Amino acid sequence: MFEHDHEHEHHHHHHHEHDHEHDHDHIDAFTLMDEEGNEHHFVLLGEVENKGKVYWVCEEIFVENDEISEFGDTFLFVKSEDEEGNVFLDSIQDEEEFNEVVKVWEDMMGDEDFFVDIDEEDEEEE
Repeated sequence: MFEHDHEHEHHHHHHHEHDHEHDHDHIDAFTLMDEEGNEHHFVLLGEVENKGKVYWVCEEIFVENDEISEFGDTFLFVKSEDEEGNVFLDSIQDEEEFNEVVKVWEDMMGDEDFFVDIDEEDEEEE
């Protein structure tokens, strides 16, 4: 499992209707900790390269009894690695950069069902 550092001050994510299939038996999940110490579980949907940067497109998952009980929103993170190969994920702060990467991802996927939401604050949904 990778080590992840996630700044959750201002995150961007886009939500899509969940009408595509996942191979639920072979999903590698990972956990990120937000600034308040809350754990969020994700699966990696894909990797996007744009202007020399690498981005991870991840879908939040909700786990009950060691099984995925629900899929959530899709998040976009900037991926970086340190000298030791540890992976770090950060939110995208620049609106233009975010929109460019979303477009690249949508073009790769050919999926027009993505809806972009911008969250200015962390709000926990119950």
